[in-house]
Amino acid sequence: MKKAALPENEIARQKSLESMGILTSEADPELDRITRVAQRIFGSEIVAISLLDNDRQFFKSNINQPSTETPRDISFCGHVINGDTTFVVEDATRDERFHDSPLVTGVPNVRSYAGVPLTNPDGFKIGTLCVVDSETRHFSAEDLQILEDLGHWAETTIALRYGARTPQQVYDDLDPSKHSMLIDPLTRLWNEMGMKEFLHRELINARLKHGSIAIYRFEIDDHKNLVTSFGQETVNRIVQAIASAITSSLRDRDVVGRVDGCGFACLMPGVRQEQTSFLGYKLCDTIREQCRFTDAEGNPVRITVSVGSTWAEPEATQHFQANEILDFAANAMREAIAEGIENVVYRSLPIPADAK
Repeated sequence: MKKAALPENEIARQKSLESMGILTSEADPELDRITRVAQRIFGSEIVAISLLDNDRQFFKSNINQPSTETPRDISFCGHVINGDTTFVVEDATRDERFHDSPLVTGVPNVRSYAGVPLTNPDGFKIGTLCVVDSETRHFSAEDLQILEDLGHWAETTIALRYGARTPQQVYDDLDPSKHSMLIDPLTRLWNEMGMKEFLHRELINARLKHGSIAIYRFEIDDHKNLVTSFGQETVNRIVQAIASAITSSLRDRDVVGRVDGCGFACLMPGVRQEQTSFLGYKLCDTIREQCRFTDAEGNPVRITVSVGSTWAEPEATQHFQANEILDFAANAMREAIAEGIENVVYRSLPIPADAK
């Protein structure tokens, strides 16, 4: 048996797969529909949508596959993701890569196999759609075209279902070992890396659904003076209050994160361009109205933020990376801060006219 080589981008591929939440989500009826259609067309004994996860091959949808997963190093699908086209084995007993594989010499006694690689919205091959039989079989050019078409259906389903999960769903599925990488310990919001991950995901969704995203960076006005006057512990409580106020005022699909000491970022998918500045002022209003405290003498202390905003249309995915857009909004925020307090500055992304 010849073990499949790991893709050169394996670390990034695995990270992208894990970020989708597809490994821990419940059974997907749409993917099951695809495997049922494939079985009707090909009449195969086994049909599966498999995902290559670390050292295992996990079956997200399957018909007659006797187990929910197998070791990756004996899988046929491990070979499939190293190519761009349909992978075919018409007689596994005569193929030097598989003739002594336990999947061939034992249950499920594989003889013929055809699998098409499935690519996620990040561009990584995460698994396959495959048809398997215990008898040798010839696959015609028409057979392979049909399998590729079904594969495209599976890719579209995966892109739409697992690229549009709410922040809370992503958080609930997050491996505890990743919390320190993506979660801010003071506020339990997403940190800078987490926000970049979400914006990258939302840019892909915007492209697929022809949608848009409003992006904001905002910072507590005169926060250095607040630290000097009231101490870091008090400012930390203010940061926590802002996090709570903004989170409770957002929609389920909006994302907010703390990206530095007194700075935040917010993503609002589906916002129209003409709404972007208005919603920036709403952020200011929410914080001013809900984040209040008094000094030692009982005097009210006014807490405000200044906001930089921009707006990403679907075409932005071709011209900007997530970190570039967040930096663009941060530059607008710095302009707002330079003008005084509680300001909002909007700057449009410079997308070439011929790209629209």
